[in-house]
Amino acid sequence: MAAAVIAIRNSRARRGGGYAPSKEVSKKRAEAAKASQEFWARLEKENAITTIIKKYDREGNQKLDKQELAVMLQDLAGGTAPTDEETSFVMHVADVTDKKIDGFIDRNELEAAIQIWKNYLVNKADIEEKFAKYDTNHSGKLELDQLAALLTDLNDGKPPKDEEVKAVMGDADGIAGEKTGGVNKMELTRAISIWYGYVDEHQKCCTLM
Repeated sequence: MAAAVIAIRNSRARRGGGYAPSKEVSKKRAEAAKASQEFWARLEKENAITTIIKKYDREGNQKLDKQELAVMLQDLAGGTAPTDEETSFVMHVADVTDKKIDGFIDRNELEAAIQIWKNYLVNKADIEEKFAKYDTNHSGKLELDQLAALLTDLNDGKPPKDEEVKAVMGDADGIAGEKTGGVNKMELTRAISIWYGYVDEHQKCCTLM
């Protein structure tokens, strides 16, 4: 019985049943499979974008205005309506992604808008906590002295230099749409990211020296 099985296998091998494709053929097959996967992923993404635009586009112009965007953001937040400031932030940051600012979110900007909002929601509890501590005059933004207090705590109690605080303020203030002379809730994560960037650069310089 064993001899018969071996004979069958040998016969298949002679007919090409045991043929192994060359590296070039294998590479082309892998590339074709990858291209096919990417095509279907793009198609699925485009269909999802079309569905979302269609759901919230009440004007029928294939893009979302600020009010339509707010409705979408509310659904993404589980029913909690965004503030006007939050909606304006998402609108502004997403609208500039394609370098064509028109005050609407079109299909090329929709994915960015959704990601920006989701990232903000992930950090919102921490943002609210920091504002409760550092926004001592309840202005809705961190002014220079308040931002300095935050950066001091982030820097293990060591106060940052005045020029460093001003640099962080200058870079973060305005990314939500317009400069207000302070860092608002939507701009806070950006300010913190900028500060950690300064700290890393300083540490690198000290290491080199």
